[in-house]
Amino acid sequence: MPERAAFAHHLRALRHAADLTYAELAELVPYSTAQLKRAAGGRYLPPFPLAFAYASACHDRMEDGDLRRTALRRIALLHDHAEHAAAEHKLRERRSTVLAKPDLARNRADLGGAMRDQWAYAGRPPYRRIERKTKNWVPHSTAHMIVTARTIPRDLQQYVAFLEACKVCGLGMTPWLRAWIRVCGFPRTDEEFARTTERMNPVVNEVYRKVLREEYCALLRRSREDENPEARELEAQADRELHELIAKATLPVRPLAPVYRNRRVHRTISPAAVGIRSGLPTAQ
Repeated sequence: MPERAAFAHHLRALRHAADLTYAELAELVPYSTAQLKRAAGGRYLPPFPLAFAYASACHDRMEDGDLRRTALRRIALLHDHAEHAAAEHKLRERRSTVLAKPDLARNRADLGGAMRDQWAYAGRPPYRRIERKTKNWVPHSTAHMIVTARTIPRDLQQYVAFLEACKVCGLGMTPWLRAWIRVCGFPRTDEEFARTTERMNPVVNEVYRKVLREEYCALLRRSREDENPEARELEAQADRELHELIAKATLPVRPLAPVYRNRRVHRTISPAAVGIRSGLPTAQ
């Protein structure tokens, strides 16, 4: 890792500039010679207290206090960069290559599956990190239940917070908001809409309002399509299946058949004549 190698190289350069051996350096800090060698070896990132003690002992011989403070700030900055790079590398190793597909979500189970795919694609961030990023709006226990397919977010704000913690932001939130409206519906009241939108960041708020308008207009268009040929064909098919079902249910009534001139006449009674039709599915 380049950042970790650069940090180790900086520690070795400090020791050479101070003209100290590892044994002499170990006498100045509360760490052993082996620990100091491993810290400057570049095979792992040492903890910050060890690195700070290492750099402080090397800079003790400097007479300029301002230069010493600047060097120690640089050590802190290099360590922070190396630590961040190590965390990102770990996330990349855990990351899934499967893209989440919220556009295909048609029910709560599909929506939960898409959220789990996004969590894996983001590198499977730990539940405690999700809790910190969402400022406790998504507790670690809730994040665990979402990832293990035991629940979905209780409201839109928790839903958006979880997705933002999984690296979904800005216009990338559009298909996810459409999926939420498709599965969980529109806001029930104006108060619910106001309470939800006032806590969103401005970009997501604008995207949500745009998606709401588009989905509501699409719903109105679907409700006005009364002359849909596909709907008429489905209605005719249902009516044909109903008549076939009634024909199959028509049975002879043998015990009540009268006898005329030594010939038994079998009458039939349709279920529709005795009210059975009301219990069968009808065409709408």
